[in-house]
Amino acid sequence: MFNQDKLNIEDLMTLSKDELVNSIQLYFKEQKNIREQLKDKESKLELCKENEIRYKSIFELSSDAILIIEKGRFVECNQAVLNMLGYKTKDEFLNTHPSALSPEKQPDGRYSFEKAEEMMNLALEKGIHKFEWVHIRSNGENFPVEVWLSAVEYGGRTVINTIWRDLTEIKKKEEIILKNIKEKEILVKEIHHRVKNNFQIVSSLLNLQSEYIDDDKFQTLCMQCKNRIDSMCKIHEMMYGVENLSSISFTTYLNNLLENIILSSNKTLIEYSITGDEVMLSIEFAIPVGLIINEIITNAVKYAFETNSSENRLYIKIKDTPPQKIIEIGDNGKGYDPELFVEDSSTLGFQLIHSLIQQIDGTITKIEDEKGTHYRIVFSTMK
Repeated sequence: MFNQDKLNIEDLMTLSKDELVNSIQLYFKEQKNIREQLKDKESKLELCKENEIRYKSIFELSSDAILIIEKGRFVECNQAVLNMLGYKTKDEFLNTHPSALSPEKQPDGRYSFEKAEEMMNLALEKGIHKFEWVHIRSNGENFPVEVWLSAVEYGGRTVINTIWRDLTEIKKKEEIILKNIKEKEILVKEIHHRVKNNFQIVSSLLNLQSEYIDDDKFQTLCMQCKNRIDSMCKIHEMMYGVENLSSISFTTYLNNLLENIILSSNKTLIEYSITGDEVMLSIEFAIPVGLIINEIITNAVKYAFETNSSENRLYIKIKDTPPQKIIEIGDNGKGYDPELFVEDSSTLGFQLIHSLIQQIDGTITKIEDEKGTHYRIVFSTMK
């Protein structure tokens, strides 16, 4: 704030918007208080003059455009208004009808005249009202401004003190930032696309290699590796196709995952369901959780069902209790791979699942049930 006893021009020219509004409002309040409280005419006139000097200094030296509106017309303005709009003299500007300073419609599609009336009424009701507006310079150029309207008492009547701040440069910088963000999004999508393509190449090579393997055990291991790669590949494929790069629909992903696992097996009649809450997961969680579910479902398809029958059922239930996610996975089969979740197991499935559970700082527990095998995965997306 400026020193009321000694005016500092540099301070006046660098006042913040809040300080500027407060200073102008303070002026009008002081004028009113002086008239009401001071009885001594000579002292009153002296204080009024001092207050007038302070206000005029703020008014004239401010780099922001300051205007006074009375009965829908501009009755006063500072030099910054003329500089902003490109008018040569104050008379030229004050003789211009306010409707000539705005386009017919604002960016939201509303007519400028109607919206301006509403904004001024809000200022009269609330005391202060702030909003963005589009004005027209004298050369016909449209430009954005931030507008502050404040209702004040002046000379026994209510007027609207107006401050404009040119947003042209700020909007240009915003456009550059948005353009850079868009370019980065395109780049990230292209990276996901290339990663997906590389995964598909590896998956295809494993598929081809498995055709030359006679040993059933090694062929199974080869196909398991292929399914793991496919589960990661699908996430990158989805990330390439979504608008929001921060997350993907995990339900959609799981539908694709289960369909691929079942179709790549010799038990294509298995029925599955995915129920519960729609969950969006970032790639940070989608890949490890997807791999965990891939291991569980792959083992269920392989071991839980003895025959290829439509009576065979797999299910996934999702519960979203932010920030915690709960995923239950199970089947109605005979159970499967007893070593998969045994703590001292050295199987790749165990090592992979428990490594991924640690990665997401989650837990996996077995749910006791009369038939089938059932597991619950719990993790939090808040770190």
